Amino acid sequence: MLRINELPAALMILAGFIGALSGSADLRPGDIVTVLPKDAIPAIMSPSFEEASGASWLRGDNAVVGVNIGGESHAYPVPILSRHEIVNDKFGGIPFAVTW
Repeated sequence: MLRINELPAALMILAGFIGALSGSADLRPGDIVTVLPKDAIPAIMSPSFEEASGASWLRGDNAVVGVNIGGESHAYPVPILSRHEIVNDKFGGIPFAVTW
């Protein structure tokens, strides 16, 4: 969910992505700066869930990424996704990943 004050940044990112797709990007491997080593941010492999009303650590204004497959729904709070970036989950035996 974007807030109004985040819209210009989101549009700039989108414009950069569209530019990259059109071939105007000039990315050289030597220009990439690695900040963290590989696998430094652990994925959540077996998420657990609780009712929102019982999650005292979750604020009412926290954004979530919601997934609904076959009538089953899960919400992945953005503050958690910001620390882990990937959640591997399953609905009805169907594996999927939530990325941030």
